[in-house]
Amino acid sequence: MIVATSVFLAYVFPSSKATTDQSGETFTMAPKPTQPTPTPTPAFDPNLNAILPTHRIVAFYAIPGAAATGPAYQLSADMLAHLKAQGAEYERLDPSHPVQLGIDLVVSIPDGFPGPDNTYSHHLDSDTIQQYIDFCKTNNLLLFLDLNFGWSPVMPEVNYFLPYLEKYSFVHMAVDPEWMFPRHDGIPGTNLSNVRASDLNPIIEAVAAIPMKYHVPRKILVIHQYRPSGDGTATPNDAGKAEIADKRDIIIDPRVDTVIHVDSVGGYPGDHGDKMRQYHEWVHDDLQAYHNFDYGGFKLFYNIESKTSVMTPAEVLSMQPAPLVVTYGN
Repeated sequence: MIVATSVFLAYVFPSSKATTDQSGETFTMAPKPTQPTPTPTPAFDPNLNAILPTHRIVAFYAIPGAAATGPAYQLSADMLAHLKAQGAEYERLDPSHPVQLGIDLVVSIPDGFPGPDNTYSHHLDSDTIQQYIDFCKTNNLLLFLDLNFGWSPVMPEVNYFLPYLEKYSFVHMAVDPEWMFPRHDGIPGTNLSNVRASDLNPIIEAVAAIPMKYHVPRKILVIHQYRPSGDGTATPNDAGKAEIADKRDIIIDPRVDTVIHVDSVGGYPGDHGDKMRQYHEWVHDDLQAYHNFDYGGFKLFYNIESKTSVMTPAEVLSMQPAPLVVTYGN
């Protein structure tokens, strides 16, 4: 019986292995079934669906309820139509960079008084932030949460708002050194500020870490620049002469798109030559010298600069490198 069985198994399982038991009888064991090779899970790619550098961002700025700050001070169909019309002008001039519209929303608001926490700032309430998030989601807009800090400790302030970036792929961050006093050496709106690369670098690292951890596309960090940096000067930490003491020491991290965003009104509000010179120095020249940020940004002011004239989209795009983030305030 054993021999017959062996012959049967050898016939049915020709690749089976023959073996001998203790009695000397030979029999054949059926092979182990082959396990299917698991399909590898593709590695997450944070570059997929990243906005920059394939698109140009055109955004409206505002503090909610404060009309003087920018067109997005309230959410409305008229504001959205205005934003779409403004964005369309840039896309018509440069169709190689489709326009992605957005809102630059100040959520850490500077104050000229210390307030209950002695921070010279306060937070935009969470309900209003959620209204802007919902509006942006419905209308396919980006949302930049703009932090002005005052005296607030830098990283606790950043960490307070990071969950919005972690949860929503279309939410990004902006920081404004003009209103940032990490050494408590001035009052927002009264004194000029002076920040260091060491104040900004932890923010860059925190935003850079989000995509791989939360599987969202690469984030954008906008750093506003209102006045010159102190690089190459004898007194880089003098707030009267420099806004960013050591811009050359800002770190570059490929996991985040860092934008230096020139948001000055120029020597006289709207002076085109002055605004273009500032962009050339703070973006074109510094990018070539330091290689520590990715793209240039530029801000215009509908009301303030109307004293001269607001630069046209064609004039904005004539600057080199052409700004990939363009914002409008009032």
